[in-house]
Parts: sequence; C-alpha cells; structure tokens
Amino acid sequence: MLLEMRHRPENNNAGNGSSPSSQNADTSFAQQSFAHPTFTDIGMKLKACNDTLGDLQQLGVSHVAALPELVLVGDQSAGKSSLMSGLARVNLPRNAGVGTRCPLHIRLIGSNNAHWSCTVSLQQDYDYQPPPGGKIKRSDVTNANPFPPWVKQSHRETKMFKTIFDPAEIEEVLRWAQVAILNHNRSHELFIPGEGAVAKEMELADAARETQAQFSPNIVALEIKGPGLPDLSFYDLPGVFLSPDQEEDEYVVKVVRNLTRDYIRREKAIIMWALPMNADPENSISLGIIREAKAADRTIGIMTKADKLAAENESQWLAMFRGEKQSVGHGFFATSRPPEESLDQAAKWEELFFTREVGSWPGDFANYANRCGVELLREYISVQLGEAFSRSLPSIKTKVYHRLRAIEQQLTGLPELPPNVEHEVKKSLYQFLGRMKTTVKDTDFSSQWNTLNDQFQACIIKMKPTCRVKDPDLQTIDLSDADTEASAVTPSKRPRPNDSTIRATPSKRQRPEAAAMTTPVKQEDFAMTGMMRASSVSSSMQHGTQSPFVRYFNLGRLAMDIKDIRSEIMRKKRPGMPRDLVPDEVREAMCLDAVKKWEGPLETYISKTAELLEKVSNQALEESLGVLRRRMIFKECQSHLRQFLDQAVASQRGRLSEMYDSETYQLYMMNEDAFTRYKAQEMDQLTRARAIHRLKAVALVKWDYQIKKPEDMSEEEKHEERKILNNQLPKIGRDPYDTEIEVAGFVRGYYMTAATRFVERVTMDVNSSLFRTIGDSGLDVFMDQKLGVFGRAGKLSPYHIIKIHYYGTCTLT
Repeated sequence: MLLEMRHRPENNNAGNGSSPSSQNADTSFAQQSFAHPTFTDIGMKLKACNDTLGDLQQLGVSHVAALPELVLVGDQSAGKSSLMSGLARVNLPRNAGVGTRCPLHIRLIGSNNAHWSCTVSLQQDYDYQPPPGGKIKRSDVTNANPFPPWVKQSHRETKMFKTIFDPAEIEEVLRWAQVAILNHNRSHELFIPGEGAVAKEMELADAARETQAQFSPNIVALEIKGPGLPDLSFYDLPGVFLSPDQEEDEYVVKVVRNLTRDYIRREKAIIMWALPMNADPENSISLGIIREAKAADRTIGIMTKADKLAAENESQWLAMFRGEKQSVGHGFFATSRPPEESLDQAAKWEELFFTREVGSWPGDFANYANRCGVELLREYISVQLGEAFSRSLPSIKTKVYHRLRAIEQQLTGLPELPPNVEHEVKKSLYQFLGRMKTTVKDTDFSSQWNTLNDQFQACIIKMKPTCRVKDPDLQTIDLSDADTEASAVTPSKRPRPNDSTIRATPSKRQRPEAAAMTTPVKQEDFAMTGMMRASSVSSSMQHGTQSPFVRYFNLGRLAMDIKDIRSEIMRKKRPGMPRDLVPDEVREAMCLDAVKKWEGPLETYISKTAELLEKVSNQALEESLGVLRRRMIFKECQSHLRQFLDQAVASQRGRLSEMYDSETYQLYMMNEDAFTRYKAQEMDQLTRARAIHRLKAVALVKWDYQIKKPEDMSEEEKHEERKILNNQLPKIGRDPYDTEIEVAGFVRGYYMTAATRFVERVTMDVNSSLFRTIGDSGLDVFMDQKLGVFGRAGKLSPYHIIKIHYYGTCTLT
C-alpha cells in the first residue's frame, strides 16, 4: 500500500504521438501514482486498507503521522459494551466491562482459516509515576498533566499478554489484562490467567481491587482473527461520568474526560457517539466534549437501547434522524442489543425488532430502516474508515519517510563501538549475578532479615489471646502480654469491708455486686523452645528499629472471657453432660479463632521481606553495572530483576498462604510434650491471677497488694505469696470457674505450640525456597532467557551489543 508517490510531468506536446517506450513508461508510472485513475477504486479495497491501518496503529506511529481511526465514546450506561460486542462479533464483558478503567483497541481480521483466535497485548504509551504520598487530588489534573500519575513515554512498549482460541475465555483474559495494565510497575506475566503467579493465587475480584492505579491511559489491545469477521479496527473509551463512588477518586472524573477529549481532538478520528434512547440527549456529557473539540462533522451518532424508547419522546429522536437536532456530520444510526441475550440471539432479535416483528419499534421510523441495526452500522463505518485511510495514505508515507531520514541522521552521529564492548558488558553481568548469589548470605542482609524475623516472632507472641478472668459479681483481672513492666493492682473505689468481720465469717459472706474492674497482670516470661526466645519481644528495640508489626500487637487483647467461655460450653454441651466436661468443638473453635489473626502479620512479613530483597538487589545491580547506568543494559537488567523478584515473591506468598490455611483448617498438634509444658505455664499464670482476684474480693488479701512478675520477686516474696495462697484459698472453696480457666489455659497453651511451629515453618521456608531461588542458578537462567547474553558459545548478538552499550540514551522511535 505504501507506494512511492511522484509528480506526473505534463505533456505540452499533446499533438505529438507517443512512442511505445514512452507509453510503457507512462504505464509503469501510473501503477506507482495515487493520482492515476487506476487507484480511484482504492476505497473499495477495504481489507487491504484496514489491515494496513491496523498494523500502523499497533506500531504506535500516531506521534509521527495522524492516522484515521474509529473512536467509540459515550457516557456511562450508554450501551457501549453491548454495541462493542455486536461490532466485534464476540461476547465481550458487559456492565462492569474491561473498558471502564482503560481504553480498549479491537482489531478484527477476516480469515480463510476456520480457526478463531484472539491475541491480547498491552500497549504502554505512559509510565506510572505516583506522587510520594500516593494521593492524587483533582487539582493535580491540568492541561500539562492530563492523566496523573501517568507520564507520557518517548515510545510505545507493546507486551504480549495471551493468545486464546476459545471465545468463551475472552472475558477472563480481558479482565486480567486490565489488572495487569493497572499494575504498571509489576511484571504483566504475573497476571496471565492460568500461568502467572498472582493469577493463580488470587481471585480476580481481589486483584482488581488491589491495583496500583485506579485508571490508565494505556491500552489493552485485541487482535481477533476468524472466518466471517469484518476487517475493522476501533477504540472503545471508558464512559465519561459526573461523580465517582469514592470522594478520593474525584480526579478520575477529569482524567476520563481528558482522555475522551484527547481522542476526539485527533484530526483524523471518526467519532462514534453512543447515546441511549432511554435518556435525554441534551444531557450527554460526551456531546459537550465533541462540540468543544469542533468534531461534530466527524461524528456518527449511534442511538442505543432503541427498545427502551418511550412513546412520548419519539418526535425528539425523529428530529435527530432528520438532522434537525444534535446534528452530526455522518447522521444517526439506531441499534438495539439486549444485554441478556447471547451474541447470535441478540443479532436475530435486533433484526426482528427493526422490522417490527417483535417489540414496539415505531412505524414512523420506517424511512430510516437503512440506518437501523449493528450490521448496517458495521458496513458503514468499515467503508468510511477505508476511504479515510486511502485519502491519508500519501501524507502518511511522506511523514514516515521524513522521520526515517531523521533517525538515520541520529544513528550516524553515534560513536563507534569500542573493540572490548562484549567483554565489558559480560564482565558486569557476571559480577552482578555473582553478587546476587552472595547477597542473601552476607552478614548485613542476614542481620536485617534476622531483625525482621525477631519482629515477626515477637508480634505473634504478643498476639496470644489474653483472658478476662472476671467473676460476674466481682472485679476484673486482665491477663495482658502488652505491658513491658508488671502493673500494680488498681485499688477498688468502693468502701472497703472490715477485715476482721470477713475473716470471721468467710463462708457466709455474699460476694457484692459491683461494676467490672480491670486489673492488668503481667504474664511471666518463660523459656521457649526452637526459635521462641524471651529476648525476641524486645528485639526491635535492641536493633534500634521500629517494628512494622506494631499495629497487630493488641489483636489478642481480651480475646477471651470466662463468662463467654461458660456460655459457649453451655451452648455446645449435650443434655446430661457433666459441668466440667467441655465439648471438643469449643476448644477447637477458640484455638482457631486465635490463630486466624495471623493473616495480617504474615502479609506484612512477606511484604517487608520483598522490600528488603529489592533493596539489596538494586544495590547489587548498582555496584555491578553502575558504570553502565545510562545504557540500555542497566534499564533492562533492572526491569528483568524486578520481574524475577515479583514472580519469586508471588510464588513464596502462595506457599505461606498455604501454611496459614493449614493452621486455620483444624486444631492439630503432634508435639504433645511442648503443648503440655506450655499449657502448664499458662495455667500457673491464670490460676495465680484468679486466686489473688478471688482473695481480694473477700478481703483475704490486701487491696494494695501488687502482683509482680516471678522474675522480679525475691525468694522471700515468692515464699510469702505461696504461703498466703495456701492458707487462704481453702477458706473460700472451689473456684466456680475452674473449668473455664482450664479452657483458657488450653487455648493459650495450644496458641504457643502453634505459634512456635508457624514462625519456624514460615521463616525456614522463606530461607529454603525464596532465598534459595536467588542463591542458586534461578536468576542466571531467567536473565539469560530475557537477555540472551550467554547462549551460542557465550556470544552476544550484535543487536544486544548495540542496544546494551550505546543506544541507551538515544530515542529511535
């Protein structure tokens, strides 16, 4: 199609005959000239024109030469999704469609091949650069910065996403492609359904909620090939709207309008303006943008949802068909595609609707039957696009030619490659890969990671469920691990009874009704097996760092209450069971509730580990390839390194998630010795606190008696406390809540057993899996696959030598 255009010399000697040779020359010239009548039917060769146009659009050369293009715009809920599915002859997502958060480019190619295929790719013209605080305000959207936090790149990057051969897969693939394009700074391969680590581990809905960006001007592109498809390409833009769901997304309103305005202003664009017939066209936001851009002459009006037309509004829409209202250059078409129908059924229904065999299409519109239906619209826009391209082809060729000459001049100005470029590049790469192998084993990294492990461990310990040992009629004692020092018992504010009276008649003393009163009692520190060490609780302070887990410390505070434990036992107990016999499901449910709180700390742990890895990896890259920082090799290595780490961390996150799921699935323990030891320690603390609480309630222990940690007590103080408890407890009889205390001790004992196991498993798996992947040859293989620098007898290709070493600072697009 890109034939060379030449000026045809005028023949002043019209009367002279032409020689055969000159006639042949004229014939040859005519075959190369767009002005010759031979080319007058070029607009009919729609397939060739539209195929070539589609190729140019995918190459992203619009910054060199303006290309004719079809752009579908409209307000939210204008029926664009159903219209787009009809034009593309494929069931695309509707309602919460893929086009809501980024533009979509659909290219249809008719093929003689019986097989249908769809290749999805990401066309990235913008780089994601969020502000330091991450928050974007409406005022940040300006003429100079129309799509914050997206910044225009010097050239387009096209990343292949996935090719599918079953139309039923298109919705899932498109939705994941949108998630990938909204996570610009992560590898798109993580989000490929059925292949990527994130797509395997996360639900699509969760991934869509957790994207880096809320909106992107970058494009998700579809190239659909199949028999019977029209040769057509068009853009579908997100619907413009007035207000977002969340106040913090107000800026998106302006960004979407700017995007629509940007496409409409393109001088070669043919605008397809969708407006529903169940709404007032005067209220169309898109129409205002079209008029502002003075693009009405280039606009095709498409009335959607014709089956929703109210009888009282018929005259208004007839006036638009006649060009009397909201006039546009290409006039109006009407369509009706019920979203609940399948593709084939919707097409049949639409045909019957406009022939008035079904539905209630008014007879007054019969004069416009040649403009009703998606099929007729598709034929019209295909012809319009082909003709526009044929008219633009000479100027496009001229602009591309001039751009090519400018690039060639840039290339001639580049310095010659030195003779040792291959050695220099490969030496730096080998140094980088070698440094990465030792990074996860060196002292500095190990120290930082050990600090993180200690902080994670300390967090899990601090989250142990505390118990409110509150006698319903008396005060409250709160067993809390959150304090760093033993807390004094808070004196009661009620009148203190006479000690002698109470000691004289303890059995007749009725426990007074009083408000609950919380008395913190510090849990004793005790020896821990495995990784559990008493020093871990304060490890973050020892290393002089603030623990990233602080917000989780109090998740276990007051998680149990002896009254609630009793209620749960009574609710689950079968008739006739003894009072002190506790159903197994009560213990299991309470134990699992305690460990389910680990999900947040676990996510923080793997995220902080990933940050640490990224930090030391970038440092290794800088130390090894810093001299090539301005070259393409540095940027490529940085990108591939981030992609490798993303994949490795995502895989590790999946493994840790499985560990968490196994801990929260059911109560399980094999190390009964450790459980027995932990439970005994917890029971000692609970029964001691409960005993002091009961004795204070009946004034057999002074109200100002301070409960200290055992390690803070002298032997004399311990002996005196044991003496008081041994002498006074028999006077008040059996604790009515001894069963509930035992259940609380069981839960806390199991928690410590499971916590020891969980922290050990998590940290060991990260070390033996994630770090091992980096320390072994995994990164070497990955880099070789991406860069191809160590294959074929260790030779770098000339392409990589040039691109890696010298073209890093030259824009060749």
